[in-house]
Amino acid sequence: MGYEAKCRARVEERGGQVREGDATVLLETDELIIRGEARVRIPRTAITNVVRRAGVVTITAPTSTISLALGAPAAAKWEARLKEPPKRLIDKLDVKPGAKVWLCGIDEQTLIIQLEKRAASVSRGASASKCDVVFAQVNDASELGRIDKASKAITPDGAIWVVHPKGKRGVADTVIFARANALGLAYTKVARVSDEFSAEKLVWPVAQRASRK
Repeated sequence: MGYEAKCRARVEERGGQVREGDATVLLETDELIIRGEARVRIPRTAITNVVRRAGVVTITAPTSTISLALGAPAAAKWEARLKEPPKRLIDKLDVKPGAKVWLCGIDEQTLIIQLEKRAASVSRGASASKCDVVFAQVNDASELGRIDKASKAITPDGAIWVVHPKGKRGVADTVIFARANALGLAYTKVARVSDEFSAEKLVWPVAQRASRK
């Protein structure tokens, strides 16, 4: 999940335009997002410099310079995070080299490409078994049954990532959690897959795993 803070932000565009105001700042896997009057989106790969001084973090990119008045403790944490290399999607989703993966209805190409490079096997059939990870795409309530199928396909220590559209057009995370609870699965993590899709991680509770082996 991304890193988030509320602060005063100033954005100076290379053309001279300046915007300033209260903002919500999000550091996602692949971009820095400023929401509010000083709104802007900067790919993390475009950030060329990060400097901290007196509680203010200044981020330099080819198109603009962004100053975030975060206060001393938060500014130190944000400076460190911004200087970290962006985490690849495949690593954020905890897929280990050599994993057996099943894709159930998945059509997100960035995810598919990275999985095919990392996993030992990636299947797309109507069913699977003994998988380390299952990615099940649920676009609407009619596809919630894919979570049921995924629960039967993972090993006791395996994981399910339920990929779903963000916003009102998608399935609410509370609906996904309710389905998971009914199956006995536990929610552990959420991750951003892309601008359009988010994913919830489901696993068998530790106390149940021995009995499922």
